[in-house]
Amino acid sequence: MRCLWTGQTSVLDEGAVRLSMKTRCVVAKRVKRAGRSWKKKEGFSLIELLIVVVIIGILAGIAIPNFVRAGNKTKISRVFADFKNIGEALEAYAIDNVGYPSENDGFDALVPNYITSIPEDPFSNATYRYYTDAVAEDPGSAWLLVSHGPDGTEDVTDAAAGFGWAGADRVSGQLGGPDGILEGYGLAGRDNGWYDPEDPASSDGDLGRGGP
Repeated sequence: MRCLWTGQTSVLDEGAVRLSMKTRCVVAKRVKRAGRSWKKKEGFSLIELLIVVVIIGILAGIAIPNFVRAGNKTKISRVFADFKNIGEALEAYAIDNVGYPSENDGFDALVPNYITSIPEDPFSNATYRYYTDAVAEDPGSAWLLVSHGPDGTEDVTDAAAGFGWAGADRVSGQLGGPDGILEGYGLAGRDNGWYDPEDPASSDGDLGRGGP
């Protein structure tokens, strides 16, 4: 880098100007060096970018499944809490009517005298499914509440192959989920209906609660 100065000045002025010009040259050189240093540091190499992408992929692969499982666990707890409240309403109805509502009447028979409202299934945003052994308009002696479960589809219906109301198949309590049994109403395991949380390869199967 060259620093030029021309002009006629006194010896004193000339010395001052030279000192000023020397200072400017030093500053300019430092700025230029800083610019070179900045250019060397800016951006990432392709290998560095690939490493970052791989790390993000690994973290996402660990975090996303855990996030989904945590969300499902919360929804499952909510489902069984809803079933408990609806079950209590069904039992109160049965005391007054010597039996449970028919499937035709369903939850309409409970609202608002026995329960304020029927909550929606968090896995389907639709009403929980209600089944009973009632015949036609005759009151039933048993009931079954069912949620779509984590897969969001209907796996258990009263028309499902093997479904039955035989005494040995009835369950008083939870079906599927961490605390529920996996056999009941003629159905066994997620392949035929009930959700098994211990099977990491699948989210198939429904959640249920039977009574009384």
